[in-house]
Amino acid sequence: MKSLLANIPRLSYALFAAFLVAMAVRSNNDTTVAIVASSVLMFAFCWANASHLLGIRAALKFVLIAVTFGWFAEQTGVSHGWFFGRYVYTDVLGWRLGDVPVVIPLMWFALCYTCYVISNLIVWRSAVDGSPRLSDAVFMSLLAAMIVTAFDLGADPYMVYTLKAWIMAKTDGWWFGETIQGFFGWVFVACAILFSFRMSVRKQVLRPLADFNKWHALLPLSAYASAMVFQLCVGHPMETRTIAVFAMGIPLLCALAGWQHWKTWPRADHAESQVSRARAAHMRYLADPLADTTMATILGPWPLTYDAAGQAAQWQKIAQVNRQFEQWKTNLSLLNWQPADTTLGPDIHLALQQYLQAGQVLPAWADRAKIERAEALFMDYGALSCSLLFCSSLPECYVVPDLSAVLHVAGQLEQHTDYRIRATAAMIFPVMMKGGLGQPDGSGLAQILKVRLIHATIRNLILRGSPQEAMHALGDQQHAKGAGVLTPLPAAGTDSMYQSLFAHGWKLGEDGLPCNQEELAYTLLTFSYVFLRSMRRLGLGLPPSDEEAYLHAWNVVGHVLGIRRELMADSMTQAEVLFAQMQARGRANPVSPDARPALGKALMTAMEQVIPFRLLKPVPVLMTRYLCGSPAADTIGLAGRVSWLSHGLFVLFMLKARIIDGMVRLVWSEFSISRLITRVLGYHFMSQILLDQTRPLKLPQHLLNDINSAMATWDHDPKAPQWLNNLEDRMTKPGKWNVPTTT
Repeated sequence: MKSLLANIPRLSYALFAAFLVAMAVRSNNDTTVAIVASSVLMFAFCWANASHLLGIRAALKFVLIAVTFGWFAEQTGVSHGWFFGRYVYTDVLGWRLGDVPVVIPLMWFALCYTCYVISNLIVWRSAVDGSPRLSDAVFMSLLAAMIVTAFDLGADPYMVYTLKAWIMAKTDGWWFGETIQGFFGWVFVACAILFSFRMSVRKQVLRPLADFNKWHALLPLSAYASAMVFQLCVGHPMETRTIAVFAMGIPLLCALAGWQHWKTWPRADHAESQVSRARAAHMRYLADPLADTTMATILGPWPLTYDAAGQAAQWQKIAQVNRQFEQWKTNLSLLNWQPADTTLGPDIHLALQQYLQAGQVLPAWADRAKIERAEALFMDYGALSCSLLFCSSLPECYVVPDLSAVLHVAGQLEQHTDYRIRATAAMIFPVMMKGGLGQPDGSGLAQILKVRLIHATIRNLILRGSPQEAMHALGDQQHAKGAGVLTPLPAAGTDSMYQSLFAHGWKLGEDGLPCNQEELAYTLLTFSYVFLRSMRRLGLGLPPSDEEAYLHAWNVVGHVLGIRRELMADSMTQAEVLFAQMQARGRANPVSPDARPALGKALMTAMEQVIPFRLLKPVPVLMTRYLCGSPAADTIGLAGRVSWLSHGLFVLFMLKARIIDGMVRLVWSEFSISRLITRVLGYHFMSQILLDQTRPLKLPQHLLNDINSAMATWDHDPKAPQWLNNLEDRMTKPGKWNVPTTT
């Protein structure tokens, strides 16, 4: 098999060269032998190229689907008038199978395959599909079918009137005698073939093989281009020659634009997770020894009687720690931190000092150049980044039941959505702004270490003690139902987050630790991998080196946050597999009651309320479904919030935007309608949620100033033409985007 695959590229080129010779012969003397030879050679080299691109089995599926369905459609057309109207084949096209010449179903495959590659290059900048979603499969199949039919606009009149390859029963149609039914038939049959193939390989990870490069993808494009040139030279009636240039030339140019920005995919069989299944399951029972020990030292043992009065000392200590956070403003403030609170006990003082000294050290593998590149990318896409936080990162956080349950209790998110959003932004902006992780005047390390200690506090409260003690008591009963159960306590009659966590209860044996290593790593991926995946889905995918730099910066964040290195991904391929595995394991452990729909609804409502245009209020739900996929969106309760018609029109609009982007980028290399949409959403989310100090969780003034300063640099999109910036101003505000803040 390996030797066969190794020779397929040479075979493809040889067959393509023979096909070009046959086409040259046809242009001078279009005989039956020349027609059959060129058709068979085109079929053969397309099959070889598909085997190289998709693999032997997937290519064979494509051939069988296209040939079988193509023959069936033609046979029923001849005998019953289905699909294309009634017609009869002559002897011009050679041997027949039933009433259909053998070369016809072969050409159905060749044309569908070439247009499959062309449509993928237009949308995904790759020769294979970039998304497994059903909605994408429908619209990508329709796009490719339209490109197939563009070929037929010139080919059909030539075959009927010049070659007399078949005779139509009706000759009074509007297209040089051809009826509109024939063209609808071409679109339907081609779409059915392409959609059926996509469904047959939907559960497979289709990536170009390791030795398949962008030059190999030119073969299908060249075949389509040769058909265009043939129609230009010998097409009849004469009008079809001009039509061919535009009908076939436009998708070819769009595909070439995508080809120039070829998306390199690593081999699918190299996309293995770094973590074995058994090891990953064990990660649910690991937490963060440094932060957990710090909080255990500060809080001490909880009293045996659980009442508010008996726990007063612990609540007071938590409040004291929270007051110290106000001093942790910059990375420099951590170096020689001393408490401003003179009532802080020496044990708490020492525990926090040791925690800061150990926690602020970056890992030895941290790459300053990659971190700086990631910071530059964040600033380049700042407003868009905010939209992706709201419409992809946070929704994906809510998909895992255990994680959503903790978020529900910790943030009481249904009632205080703004609090959770602003708390998340309070970490992301300082981390990703210039110098956040490496400069003394940055504040990324300070924010991360606050969040890390908050996670440890949540674990200590839910477990009513340190995770180490809880795991020691659990013993070898990991994954055992009914083991390590902490029963819920009566409500204390307060809205305090801490008391809600303490009274919540937990199933340690069955669910693992709260805020465990796997959940922390999964959350980290929602801010790194999910962001980059969303950029790809918007047609704004970054070069592989930039994607790896962005992942690296967030891996450094993960280290400071206490996440193990083995749970981090260095490439998008690793991240894709790791994220899917973690999400699948999380979904396998449902929690009752399920907090996910309420969390999703609260998030969508918060976004809808700040969009000033009533017609655009469904956009947050539609964008979330588009970026996260229907399964994730349905899990967090978005099903039914908008109609299927609205969803379909939105997907169609985004697809058209991708096509327009591909065409306009021939003039403006970084033009993007998708970026315009997400920038507009990002502006409204930032100005009315993040920077509104009347909402819950007032941001520290220094952080507010930093965000506002960054926002002031995002009012003009340097990648867009001026007229697009003017349109953006109409949907946001003219001039600087920074807003006066109320403290």
